[in-house]
Amino acid sequence: MAVIEAAVGRREVKRLGDAPSAHERRYHFAGWSLDAVTRDLIRFPQGRVELTSSEFDLLMAFLGAPCEPLSRAALLGAVHGRSWNYYDRSIDTLVARLRKKIDADRIGPPLIRSVRGVGYVLCASVAETRTKRAAPERFARL
Repeated sequence: MAVIEAAVGRREVKRLGDAPSAHERRYHFAGWSLDAVTRDLIRFPQGRVELTSSEFDLLMAFLGAPCEPLSRAALLGAVHGRSWNYYDRSIDTLVARLRKKIDADRIGPPLIRSVRGVGYVLCASVAETRTKRAAPERFARL
């Protein structure tokens, strides 16, 4: 038992020292800013836009592969964790809801474009920055 606990402990220490995950970053695209930790989607001067959990997961999938077409199957797997079948239109509905939020005041082509026979693509360059997080209070004294 002690050997297993030691191995698990080493793994945890290694994970804590690794590079920050995708959820410790801030993304900037087309005038928007998304903090992946707090899930705040902000556009200045309009302010904060509320995202559902599924919309956030979909946006993170797009931000992970900007300007690359993503299939409906890949998006469905990223958002709901299930495989896609031909009659499943939930991703199309979710993309439409996200489009309404991020393209509400936009003039010009939509940020999320349909690619016939493939799926969807985010048509914007994305810049990532690391977010600095303060240590939780219980660890601040160590």
